[in-house]
Amino acid sequence: MADKSKKSQYSIRNSLTNYYLLLMFTVFPLFLTQQYAHARRDKLWFFLVLSGVLLLSVTATSAITFFDQRRLGTVRPILRPFTAPDIAFCSFFLAAAISTLISDYRLDSLTGNAGRNNGLILLLTYMVVYLIVTRFWYYKSYVIVGYLVGSSIVALLAVLNFFYIDPLGIFEGYSERVIEDFGSTIGNKNTISSFMCLFLPLTLALFVLLRKRYLKVLSGIGIALAYTGLLCADSSSGFLGLVAVLCAVAVVAARSYDTLCSYALGLTILFSSAKLLRLFSILMDDKHKTMEAIPQALVYSPLSYLPIVLSAMLFIVLLLLRGRLSERYRSRPVRIVLLSVIAALFLLLLGAFVYFSVFDTGTELGSLSRMLRFDERWGTHRGYMWMKGMEDYAGFDLLHKLFGSGPDTFYHVFAPHFGELLEKFGDSSTDCIHSEYLNYLITQGIIGLIAYLSLLVTACVRMAKNGSRCALTLVFLCAVIGYAAQATVNIYQPITTPVMILFLSMGEALCRKSDDELSMVRI
Repeated sequence: MADKSKKSQYSIRNSLTNYYLLLMFTVFPLFLTQQYAHARRDKLWFFLVLSGVLLLSVTATSAITFFDQRRLGTVRPILRPFTAPDIAFCSFFLAAAISTLISDYRLDSLTGNAGRNNGLILLLTYMVVYLIVTRFWYYKSYVIVGYLVGSSIVALLAVLNFFYIDPLGIFEGYSERVIEDFGSTIGNKNTISSFMCLFLPLTLALFVLLRKRYLKVLSGIGIALAYTGLLCADSSSGFLGLVAVLCAVAVVAARSYDTLCSYALGLTILFSSAKLLRLFSILMDDKHKTMEAIPQALVYSPLSYLPIVLSAMLFIVLLLLRGRLSERYRSRPVRIVLLSVIAALFLLLLGAFVYFSVFDTGTELGSLSRMLRFDERWGTHRGYMWMKGMEDYAGFDLLHKLFGSGPDTFYHVFAPHFGELLEKFGDSSTDCIHSEYLNYLITQGIIGLIAYLSLLVTACVRMAKNGSRCALTLVFLCAVIGYAAQATVNIYQPITTPVMILFLSMGEALCRKSDDELSMVRI
Protein backbone atom coordinates (compact mmCIF):
# COMPACT_ATOMS: atom_id res chain seq x y z
CA MET A 1 0.00 0.00 0.00
CA ALA A 2 2.86 2.39 0.84
CA ASP A 3 4.39 1.88 -2.60
CA LYS A 4 1.05 2.52 -4.29
CA SER A 5 0.63 5.73 -2.30
CA LYS A 6 4.07 6.93 -3.35
CA LYS A 7 3.43 6.09 -6.99
CA SER A 8 0.14 7.98 -6.93
CA GLN A 9 2.05 11.15 -6.02
CA TYR A 10 3.67 11.08 -9.47
CA SER A 11 1.53 13.54 -11.40
CA ILE A 12 1.29 14.80 -14.96
CA ARG A 13 3.41 17.81 -13.99
CA ASN A 14 6.14 15.46 -12.75
CA SER A 15 6.02 13.59 -16.07
CA LEU A 16 6.17 16.80 -18.10
CA THR A 17 9.20 17.97 -16.12
CA ASN A 18 11.00 14.67 -16.62
CA TYR A 19 10.28 14.60 -20.36
CA TYR A 20 11.58 18.16 -20.59
CA LEU A 21 14.80 17.20 -18.77
CA LEU A 22 15.23 14.13 -20.97
CA LEU A 23 15.01 16.25 -24.13
CA MET A 24 17.39 18.84 -22.65
CA PHE A 25 19.94 16.14 -21.80
CA THR A 26 19.75 14.19 -25.07
CA VAL A 27 18.47 16.27 -28.01
CA PHE A 28 19.58 19.74 -26.84
CA PRO A 29 23.38 19.15 -26.79
CA LEU A 30 23.26 17.43 -30.21
CA PHE A 31 20.81 19.80 -31.89
CA LEU A 32 22.18 21.69 -34.93
CA THR A 33 20.28 22.96 -37.93
CA GLN A 34 23.42 23.72 -39.91
CA GLN A 35 27.00 23.78 -38.58
CA TYR A 36 29.30 24.99 -35.82
CA ALA A 37 28.71 28.70 -36.27
CA HIS A 38 24.99 28.19 -35.63
CA ALA A 39 25.37 26.16 -32.42
CA ARG A 40 24.63 29.02 -30.04
CA ARG A 41 21.66 30.31 -32.03
CA ASP A 42 20.19 26.83 -32.52
CA LYS A 43 20.51 25.85 -28.87
CA LEU A 44 19.15 29.21 -27.71
CA TRP A 45 15.95 28.76 -29.68
CA PHE A 46 15.66 25.08 -28.77
CA PHE A 47 15.92 25.98 -25.08
CA LEU A 48 13.51 28.92 -25.31
CA VAL A 49 10.87 27.02 -27.27
CA LEU A 50 11.09 23.83 -25.22
CA SER A 51 10.99 25.81 -21.96
CA GLY A 52 7.99 27.76 -23.26
CA VAL A 53 6.19 24.48 -24.00
CA LEU A 54 7.03 23.27 -20.49
CA LEU A 55 5.69 26.49 -18.94
CA LEU A 56 2.41 26.38 -20.91
CA SER A 57 1.79 22.68 -20.24
CA VAL A 58 2.62 22.91 -16.53
CA THR A 59 0.48 26.06 -16.18
CA ALA A 60 -2.47 24.33 -17.86
CA THR A 61 -2.22 21.20 -15.72
CA SER A 62 -1.71 23.33 -12.60
CA ALA A 63 -4.89 25.27 -13.38
CA ILE A 64 -6.84 22.02 -13.75
CA THR A 65 -5.32 20.69 -10.53
CA PHE A 66 -6.13 23.94 -8.70
CA PHE A 67 -9.81 23.81 -9.64
CA ASP A 68 -10.01 20.12 -8.69
CA GLN A 69 -8.37 20.82 -5.33
CA ARG A 70 -10.58 23.85 -4.78
CA ARG A 71 -13.66 21.74 -5.40
CA LEU A 72 -12.40 19.22 -2.86
CA GLY A 73 -11.14 21.87 -0.44
CA THR A 74 -7.51 20.65 -0.58
CA VAL A 75 -5.71 23.54 -2.30
CA ARG A 76 -1.92 23.39 -1.75
CA PRO A 77 0.51 26.25 -2.49
CA ILE A 78 2.94 25.64 -5.36
CA LEU A 79 5.49 28.44 -5.13
CA ARG A 80 5.76 28.70 -1.36
CA PRO A 81 7.64 28.41 0.90
CA PHE A 82 10.55 30.26 -0.71
CA THR A 83 14.03 29.02 0.15
CA ALA A 84 17.25 31.05 0.18
CA PRO A 85 18.15 30.02 -3.42
CA ASP A 86 14.62 30.96 -4.55
CA ILE A 87 15.00 34.44 -3.07
CA ALA A 88 18.51 34.80 -4.54
CA PHE A 89 17.31 33.78 -8.03
CA CYS A 90 14.37 36.19 -7.96
CA SER A 91 16.69 38.95 -6.69
CA PHE A 92 19.11 38.19 -9.51
CA PHE A 93 16.35 38.53 -12.10
CA LEU A 94 14.99 41.70 -10.47
CA ALA A 95 18.47 43.26 -10.58
CA ALA A 96 18.71 42.28 -14.27
CA ALA A 97 15.31 43.88 -14.95
CA ILE A 98 16.40 47.15 -13.28
CA SER A 99 19.69 46.97 -15.21
CA THR A 100 17.72 46.67 -18.46
CA LEU A 101 15.50 49.64 -17.62
CA ILE A 102 18.43 51.97 -16.88
CA SER A 103 20.63 50.70 -19.72
CA ASP A 104 21.60 52.82 -22.70
CA TYR A 105 21.23 49.64 -24.77
CA ARG A 106 17.77 48.40 -23.78
CA LEU A 107 17.07 46.22 -26.80
CA ASP A 108 20.44 44.48 -26.54
CA SER A 109 19.92 44.13 -22.78
CA LEU A 110 16.60 42.43 -23.47
CA THR A 111 17.87 40.01 -26.13
CA GLY A 112 21.59 39.77 -25.37
CA ASN A 113 22.29 40.03 -29.12
CA ALA A 114 25.36 42.20 -28.55
CA GLY A 115 26.88 39.40 -26.46
CA ARG A 116 26.16 35.71 -25.92
CA ASN A 117 22.34 36.07 -25.82
CA ASN A 118 22.35 36.22 -22.02
CA GLY A 119 19.82 39.05 -22.02
CA LEU A 120 16.78 39.54 -19.82
CA ILE A 121 14.68 37.10 -21.89
CA LEU A 122 17.11 34.23 -21.31
CA LEU A 123 17.51 35.13 -17.61
CA LEU A 124 13.71 35.09 -17.22
CA THR A 125 13.62 31.66 -18.88
CA TYR A 126 16.27 30.39 -16.45
CA MET A 127 14.22 31.58 -13.49
CA VAL A 128 10.97 30.08 -14.80
CA VAL A 129 12.64 26.72 -15.49
CA TYR A 130 14.25 26.80 -12.04
CA LEU A 131 10.88 27.39 -10.33
CA ILE A 132 9.22 24.57 -12.29
CA VAL A 133 11.99 21.98 -11.85
CA THR A 134 12.44 22.70 -8.12
CA ARG A 135 8.68 22.19 -7.56
CA PHE A 136 7.91 19.32 -9.92
CA TRP A 137 11.00 17.23 -10.58
CA TYR A 138 10.53 13.66 -9.41
CA TYR A 139 13.48 11.29 -9.78
CA LYS A 140 13.36 8.83 -12.66
CA SER A 141 16.54 6.99 -13.64
CA TYR A 142 15.91 7.42 -17.38
CA VAL A 143 16.71 11.13 -17.04
CA ILE A 144 20.18 10.36 -15.66
CA VAL A 145 20.73 7.62 -18.26
CA GLY A 146 19.68 10.05 -20.99
CA TYR A 147 22.22 12.60 -19.79
CA LEU A 148 25.03 10.03 -19.67
CA VAL A 149 24.28 8.76 -23.18
CA GLY A 150 23.71 12.19 -24.77
CA SER A 151 26.82 13.73 -23.21
CA SER A 152 28.94 10.69 -24.07
CA ILE A 153 28.05 11.18 -27.74
CA VAL A 154 29.02 14.86 -27.50
CA ALA A 155 32.37 13.95 -25.89
CA LEU A 156 33.06 11.24 -28.49
CA LEU A 157 32.38 13.71 -31.30
CA ALA A 158 34.78 16.19 -29.65
CA VAL A 159 37.52 13.55 -29.67
CA LEU A 160 36.85 12.49 -33.28
CA ASN A 161 36.75 16.11 -34.47
CA PHE A 162 40.06 16.74 -32.70
CA PHE A 163 41.58 14.16 -35.03
CA TYR A 164 39.81 15.71 -38.05
CA ILE A 165 37.31 12.83 -38.23
CA ASP A 166 33.99 14.40 -39.21
CA PRO A 167 31.15 11.83 -39.08
CA LEU A 168 28.43 14.51 -39.25
CA GLY A 169 29.99 16.44 -42.13
CA ILE A 170 30.11 19.75 -40.26
CA PHE A 171 33.66 20.72 -41.29
CA GLU A 172 32.48 21.50 -44.83
CA GLY A 173 32.84 25.11 -45.87
CA TYR A 174 34.93 26.22 -42.91
CA SER A 175 38.46 27.55 -42.95
CA GLU A 176 41.29 25.68 -41.23
CA ARG A 177 41.38 28.32 -38.46
CA VAL A 178 37.69 27.85 -37.62
CA ILE A 179 37.98 24.05 -37.67
CA GLU A 180 40.92 24.37 -35.26
CA ASP A 181 38.79 26.18 -32.66
CA PHE A 182 35.47 24.35 -33.02
CA GLY A 183 34.37 20.80 -32.28
CA SER A 184 31.48 18.43 -31.61
CA THR A 185 27.95 19.88 -31.74
CA ILE A 186 28.77 22.36 -28.97
CA GLY A 187 30.87 25.13 -30.52
CA ASN A 188 34.32 26.48 -29.80
CA LYS A 189 36.92 24.99 -27.47
CA ASN A 190 35.88 27.15 -24.48
CA THR A 191 32.29 25.95 -24.75
CA ILE A 192 33.33 22.31 -25.13
CA SER A 193 35.53 22.71 -22.07
CA SER A 194 32.61 24.20 -20.13
CA PHE A 195 30.43 21.26 -21.18
CA MET A 196 33.01 18.73 -19.99
CA CYS A 197 33.29 20.54 -16.64
CA LEU A 198 29.62 19.61 -16.12
CA PHE A 199 29.82 16.11 -17.58
CA LEU A 200 33.00 14.95 -15.82
CA PRO A 201 31.99 15.79 -12.22
CA LEU A 202 28.57 14.24 -12.69
CA THR A 203 29.96 10.98 -14.11
CA LEU A 204 32.77 10.76 -11.54
CA ALA A 205 30.43 11.50 -8.62
CA LEU A 206 27.87 9.01 -9.93
CA PHE A 207 30.57 6.36 -10.30
CA VAL A 208 31.65 6.97 -6.70
CA LEU A 209 28.22 7.08 -5.08
CA LEU A 210 25.81 4.86 -6.98
CA ARG A 211 25.20 1.16 -6.50
CA LYS A 212 23.20 0.13 -9.58
CA ARG A 213 25.59 -1.80 -11.78
CA TYR A 214 24.36 -0.61 -15.19
CA LEU A 215 24.59 3.02 -14.07
CA LYS A 216 28.09 2.40 -12.73
CA VAL A 217 29.18 0.98 -16.10
CA LEU A 218 27.65 3.93 -17.97
CA SER A 219 29.26 6.45 -15.65
CA GLY A 220 32.63 4.66 -15.91
CA ILE A 221 32.48 4.98 -19.70
CA GLY A 222 31.39 8.60 -19.20
CA ILE A 223 34.47 9.34 -17.07
CA ALA A 224 36.79 8.20 -19.88
CA LEU A 225 34.90 10.10 -22.58
CA ALA A 226 34.51 13.27 -20.49
CA TYR A 227 38.22 13.39 -19.62
CA THR A 228 39.40 12.74 -23.17
CA GLY A 229 36.87 15.30 -24.40
CA LEU A 230 38.30 17.80 -21.92
CA LEU A 231 41.84 17.12 -23.11
CA CYS A 232 40.79 17.56 -26.73
CA ALA A 233 38.95 20.79 -25.93
CA ASP A 234 42.39 22.19 -25.11
CA SER A 235 41.13 25.13 -23.04
CA SER A 236 42.81 26.37 -19.86
CA SER A 237 39.45 26.96 -18.19
CA GLY A 238 38.76 23.24 -18.34
CA PHE A 239 41.80 22.37 -16.26
CA LEU A 240 40.77 24.86 -13.59
CA GLY A 241 37.44 23.06 -13.54
CA LEU A 242 39.19 19.66 -13.49
CA VAL A 243 41.15 20.53 -10.35
CA ALA A 244 37.97 21.74 -8.62
CA VAL A 245 36.12 18.58 -9.71
CA LEU A 246 38.78 16.19 -8.40
CA CYS A 247 38.87 18.04 -5.06
CA ALA A 248 35.06 18.23 -4.69
CA VAL A 249 34.48 14.56 -5.55
CA ALA A 250 37.32 13.53 -3.20
CA VAL A 251 35.55 15.23 -0.29
CA VAL A 252 32.25 13.60 -1.31
CA ALA A 253 33.96 10.20 -1.65
CA ALA A 254 35.30 10.43 1.91
CA ARG A 255 31.78 9.77 3.25
CA SER A 256 32.53 6.02 3.48
CA TYR A 257 35.30 3.49 2.92
CA ASP A 258 33.54 1.95 -0.10
CA THR A 259 33.03 5.31 -1.83
CA LEU A 260 36.70 6.12 -1.25
CA CYS A 261 37.60 2.83 -3.00
CA SER A 262 35.31 3.76 -5.89
CA TYR A 263 36.96 7.18 -6.11
CA ALA A 264 40.41 5.60 -6.44
CA LEU A 265 39.08 3.31 -9.19
CA GLY A 266 37.39 6.28 -10.89
CA LEU A 267 40.69 8.19 -10.88
CA THR A 268 42.42 5.18 -12.41
CA ILE A 269 39.87 5.10 -15.24
CA LEU A 270 40.17 8.85 -15.69
CA PHE A 271 43.95 9.04 -15.97
CA SER A 272 44.18 5.82 -17.98
CA SER A 273 41.83 7.24 -20.61
CA ALA A 274 44.56 9.74 -21.56
CA LYS A 275 46.66 6.76 -22.65
CA LEU A 276 43.77 5.47 -24.75
CA LEU A 277 43.81 8.87 -26.38
CA ARG A 278 47.55 8.49 -26.97
CA LEU A 279 46.99 5.07 -28.55
CA PHE A 280 44.31 6.52 -30.83
CA SER A 281 46.72 9.32 -31.75
CA ILE A 282 49.32 6.73 -32.79
CA LEU A 283 46.73 4.98 -34.96
CA MET A 284 45.95 8.34 -36.59
CA ASP A 285 49.69 9.05 -37.21
CA ASP A 286 49.45 11.89 -34.65
CA LYS A 287 47.38 13.94 -37.11
CA HIS A 288 45.33 16.17 -34.84
CA LYS A 289 44.69 19.77 -33.86
CA THR A 290 47.23 21.71 -31.83
CA MET A 291 47.43 20.94 -28.12
CA GLU A 292 48.70 23.24 -25.39
CA ALA A 293 51.33 22.34 -22.79
CA ILE A 294 49.08 20.95 -20.03
CA PRO A 295 46.96 18.50 -22.09
CA GLN A 296 50.03 17.53 -24.13
CA ALA A 297 51.88 16.59 -20.94
CA LEU A 298 48.87 14.63 -19.66
CA VAL A 299 48.67 12.62 -22.88
CA TYR A 300 52.23 12.34 -24.22
CA SER A 301 54.67 12.80 -21.33
CA PRO A 302 56.14 9.65 -19.67
CA LEU A 303 55.29 11.34 -16.34
CA SER A 304 51.60 10.97 -17.20
CA TYR A 305 51.87 7.31 -16.16
CA LEU A 306 52.53 8.45 -12.59
CA PRO A 307 48.93 9.44 -11.66
CA ILE A 308 47.69 6.18 -13.21
CA VAL A 309 50.08 4.10 -11.11
CA LEU A 310 49.38 6.08 -7.91
CA SER A 311 45.59 5.91 -8.23
CA ALA A 312 45.71 2.20 -9.15
CA MET A 313 47.98 1.48 -6.17
CA LEU A 314 45.66 3.42 -3.87
CA PHE A 315 42.70 1.39 -5.12
CA ILE A 316 44.51 -1.93 -4.62
CA VAL A 317 45.70 -1.00 -1.12
CA LEU A 318 42.23 0.14 -0.07
CA LEU A 319 40.77 -3.05 -1.49
CA LEU A 320 43.28 -5.28 0.34
CA LEU A 321 42.76 -3.47 3.66
CA ARG A 322 38.99 -3.34 3.34
CA GLY A 323 38.38 -6.16 5.81
CA ARG A 324 40.53 -4.49 8.49
CA LEU A 325 39.66 -0.83 8.03
CA SER A 326 36.13 -0.54 6.65
CA GLU A 327 34.39 -1.02 10.02
CA ARG A 328 36.77 1.36 11.82
CA TYR A 329 36.59 4.00 9.09
CA ARG A 330 35.48 7.49 10.22
CA SER A 331 34.62 9.98 7.51
CA ARG A 332 35.00 13.18 9.54
CA PRO A 333 38.80 12.97 10.15
CA VAL A 334 39.41 11.96 6.52
CA ARG A 335 37.38 14.92 5.26
CA ILE A 336 39.23 17.29 7.57
CA VAL A 337 42.57 16.03 6.24
CA LEU A 338 41.38 16.30 2.63
CA LEU A 339 40.02 19.82 3.13
CA SER A 340 43.26 20.85 4.86
CA VAL A 341 45.37 19.53 1.96
CA ILE A 342 43.11 21.22 -0.60
CA ALA A 343 43.25 24.51 1.32
CA ALA A 344 47.06 24.28 1.59
CA LEU A 345 47.43 23.62 -2.15
CA PHE A 346 45.08 26.50 -2.97
CA LEU A 347 47.03 28.90 -0.75
CA LEU A 348 50.30 27.68 -2.27
CA LEU A 349 49.05 28.34 -5.82
CA LEU A 350 47.58 31.69 -4.80
CA GLY A 351 50.88 32.64 -3.15
CA ALA A 352 52.82 31.67 -6.30
CA PHE A 353 50.39 33.66 -8.44
CA VAL A 354 50.75 36.78 -6.27
CA TYR A 355 54.54 36.40 -6.00
CA PHE A 356 55.17 36.10 -9.75
CA SER A 357 52.57 38.74 -10.59
CA VAL A 358 53.64 41.41 -8.07
CA PHE A 359 57.10 40.74 -6.61
CA ASP A 360 58.96 38.79 -9.29
CA THR A 361 57.91 39.83 -12.76
CA GLY A 362 61.25 39.03 -14.42
CA THR A 363 61.83 35.30 -13.90
CA GLU A 364 61.15 33.30 -17.05
CA LEU A 365 58.30 30.85 -16.39
CA GLY A 366 57.78 29.45 -19.88
CA SER A 367 54.29 28.09 -20.48
CA LEU A 368 53.47 28.51 -16.76
CA SER A 369 53.49 32.29 -17.18
CA ARG A 370 50.01 32.03 -18.71
CA MET A 371 48.76 30.84 -15.33
CA LEU A 372 51.11 32.23 -12.69
CA ARG A 373 51.90 35.74 -13.92
CA PHE A 374 49.04 38.20 -14.27
CA ASP A 375 49.66 40.82 -16.93
CA GLU A 376 47.99 41.93 -20.15
CA ARG A 377 48.87 38.66 -21.90
CA TRP A 378 47.71 36.41 -19.06
CA GLY A 379 45.19 33.75 -20.07
CA THR A 380 45.20 34.42 -23.85
CA HIS A 381 45.07 38.19 -23.11
CA ARG A 382 42.25 37.85 -20.61
CA GLY A 383 44.48 39.99 -18.40
CA TYR A 384 44.13 42.92 -20.80
CA MET A 385 40.35 42.57 -20.96
CA TRP A 386 40.03 42.20 -17.19
CA MET A 387 42.15 45.28 -16.45
CA LYS A 388 40.48 47.50 -19.04
CA GLY A 389 37.03 46.17 -18.13
CA MET A 390 37.52 46.99 -14.46
CA GLU A 391 38.76 50.46 -15.40
CA ASP A 392 35.53 50.96 -17.36
CA TYR A 393 33.45 49.74 -14.40
CA ALA A 394 35.29 52.13 -12.06
CA GLY A 395 34.21 54.96 -14.36
CA PHE A 396 30.47 54.14 -14.04
CA ASP A 397 28.22 56.44 -12.02
CA LEU A 398 26.76 55.06 -8.76
CA LEU A 399 23.53 53.73 -10.31
CA HIS A 400 25.39 51.82 -13.01
CA LYS A 401 27.94 50.57 -10.49
CA LEU A 402 24.99 49.05 -8.63
CA PHE A 403 23.11 47.64 -11.66
CA GLY A 404 25.59 47.64 -14.54
CA SER A 405 25.38 48.61 -18.20
CA GLY A 406 22.60 46.14 -19.02
CA PRO A 407 22.58 42.32 -19.30
CA ASP A 408 25.21 41.04 -21.75
CA THR A 409 26.19 44.48 -23.10
CA PHE A 410 29.94 44.23 -22.48
CA TYR A 411 30.53 44.71 -26.21
CA HIS A 412 29.30 48.31 -25.98
CA VAL A 413 31.27 49.04 -22.80
CA PHE A 414 34.52 47.71 -24.27
CA ALA A 415 34.13 49.18 -27.78
CA PRO A 416 36.55 52.13 -27.12
CA HIS A 417 39.37 49.56 -26.62
CA PHE A 418 38.84 47.64 -29.88
CA GLY A 419 41.57 49.54 -31.72
CA GLU A 420 44.17 48.79 -29.04
CA LEU A 421 42.95 45.19 -28.81
CA LEU A 422 43.54 44.75 -32.54
CA GLU A 423 46.93 46.43 -32.41
CA LYS A 424 48.23 44.41 -29.45
CA PHE A 425 46.56 41.02 -29.89
CA GLY A 426 45.02 40.86 -33.36
CA ASP A 427 41.40 40.67 -32.16
CA SER A 428 39.16 43.29 -33.75
CA SER A 429 36.47 43.08 -31.04
CA THR A 430 35.09 41.07 -28.13
CA ASP A 431 31.63 40.73 -26.61
CA CYS A 432 32.65 39.33 -23.22
CA ILE A 433 35.36 39.84 -20.61
CA HIS A 434 36.00 36.08 -20.42
CA SER A 435 35.01 35.74 -16.78
CA GLU A 436 31.41 35.00 -15.93
CA TYR A 437 31.63 36.84 -12.61
CA LEU A 438 33.31 39.97 -13.99
CA ASN A 439 30.81 39.98 -16.85
CA TYR A 440 27.94 40.02 -14.35
CA LEU A 441 29.68 42.76 -12.36
CA ILE A 442 30.06 45.07 -15.35
CA THR A 443 26.76 44.32 -17.08
CA GLN A 444 24.47 43.79 -14.05
CA GLY A 445 26.41 45.65 -11.38
CA ILE A 446 27.48 44.72 -7.89
CA ILE A 447 23.86 44.00 -6.92
CA GLY A 448 23.45 41.52 -9.78
CA LEU A 449 26.79 39.83 -9.03
CA ILE A 450 26.00 39.50 -5.31
CA ALA A 451 22.59 38.00 -6.13
CA TYR A 452 24.15 35.49 -8.55
CA LEU A 453 26.88 34.49 -6.09
CA SER A 454 24.22 34.18 -3.37
CA LEU A 455 22.32 31.79 -5.63
CA LEU A 456 25.37 29.59 -6.16
CA VAL A 457 26.49 29.65 -2.52
CA THR A 458 23.09 29.07 -0.91
CA ALA A 459 22.22 26.30 -3.37
CA CYS A 460 25.58 24.57 -2.82
CA VAL A 461 25.28 24.83 0.98
CA ARG A 462 21.78 23.34 0.90
CA MET A 463 22.91 20.52 -1.40
CA ALA A 464 25.91 19.76 0.82
CA LYS A 465 23.67 19.55 3.89
CA ASN A 466 21.11 17.42 2.07
CA GLY A 467 23.78 14.94 0.98
CA SER A 468 23.34 12.94 4.18
CA ARG A 469 19.68 12.36 3.27
CA CYS A 470 20.16 11.79 -0.46
CA ALA A 471 23.48 10.97 -2.14
CA LEU A 472 22.21 12.08 -5.55
CA THR A 473 22.16 15.67 -4.28
CA LEU A 474 25.96 15.52 -3.98
CA VAL A 475 26.23 14.52 -7.64
CA PHE A 476 24.52 17.74 -8.71
CA LEU A 477 26.60 19.68 -6.19
CA CYS A 478 29.83 18.46 -7.81
CA ALA A 479 28.54 19.42 -11.28
CA VAL A 480 27.68 22.96 -10.13
CA ILE A 481 31.12 23.31 -8.48
CA GLY A 482 32.84 22.16 -11.70
CA TYR A 483 30.94 24.75 -13.72
CA ALA A 484 31.46 27.52 -11.16
CA ALA A 485 35.24 26.94 -11.12
CA GLN A 486 35.72 27.09 -14.89
CA ALA A 487 33.37 30.10 -15.08
CA THR A 488 36.08 32.16 -13.35
CA VAL A 489 37.89 32.38 -16.71
CA ASN A 490 35.10 31.36 -19.08
CA ILE A 491 31.87 32.78 -20.45
CA TYR A 492 28.16 32.19 -20.00
CA GLN A 493 26.15 31.22 -23.08
CA PRO A 494 22.90 29.36 -23.91
CA ILE A 495 24.75 26.08 -24.55
CA THR A 496 26.14 24.94 -21.20
CA THR A 497 24.73 27.52 -18.76
CA PRO A 498 21.17 26.10 -19.11
CA VAL A 499 22.50 22.66 -18.15
CA MET A 500 24.13 24.09 -15.01
CA ILE A 501 20.84 25.80 -14.12
CA LEU A 502 19.07 22.46 -14.52
CA PHE A 503 21.54 20.64 -12.24
CA LEU A 504 21.26 23.40 -9.64
CA SER A 505 17.45 23.16 -9.89
CA MET A 506 17.46 19.36 -9.57
CA GLY A 507 19.70 19.57 -6.50
CA GLU A 508 17.40 22.16 -4.93
CA ALA A 509 14.37 19.98 -5.80
CA LEU A 510 15.88 17.12 -3.78
CA CYS A 511 16.54 19.49 -0.86
CA ARG A 512 12.83 20.39 -0.78
CA LYS A 513 11.60 16.79 -0.59
CA SER A 514 10.60 14.93 2.56
CA ASP A 515 12.45 11.86 3.80
CA ASP A 516 9.55 9.74 2.57
CA GLU A 517 9.87 11.14 -0.95
CA LEU A 518 13.65 10.76 -0.94
CA SER A 519 13.30 7.08 -0.04
CA MET A 520 12.19 6.53 -3.65
CA VAL A 521 15.46 7.97 -5.03
CA ARG A 522 17.58 4.88 -5.53
CA ILE A 523 20.90 5.08 -7.34
